[in-house]
Amino acid sequence: KQWYQRRVAITAGISCYTKAILKNDKVTTIYTNRALCYLKLELWDRVLRDCKLALEIDKMMTKAHFFMGQALTELEKFDEAIASYTTAIESAKARKEHFGDDLHQALRRTKKKKLHKKEKSTDCDSALIPLL
Repeated sequence: KQWYQRRVAITAGISCYTKAILKNDKVTTIYTNRALCYLKLELWDRVLRDCKLALEIDKMMTKAHFFMGQALTELEKFDEAIASYTTAIESAKARKEHFGDDLHQALRRTKKKKLHKKEKSTDCDSALIPLL
C-alpha cells in the first residue's frame, strides 16, 4: 500500500511537471525534476528523453548529466554512463555546485558494475570452452 501511495504521488508530480513544460518549455529544472520522477519509477528511456531535452537548453546542466548517468547505468550502457558522470563532475566544478561525493560515488559504482559484468561474461565464455 505504501509503494502504491508513493507511486500515485510520483505520477501526480509527473503530471504537474508536464503541465509546466507545456506552459514554458525552456526551463531546464522542470525537465530534470520530471526525470527524477521517472528515475523513481525506473522508466529509464523517459529519464534519458527528459535529460536530453534539458541538455538541448543547457549543455552543462549537472543534474541532467547525473540523472542520465543513472539511467544509462541501469540500462548497462556503462561507457555512456561514465561519460555522463564525468561531464556532470566537470560541470559541477565549473559552476561551483556542491553535490558532496554523490557524483564521484555514482561514477565509481558504474565502473565497478562495468568491471563486474566484464568479469562475469569472461567467466561464462571460459565455461563454454569444451574440456579436452
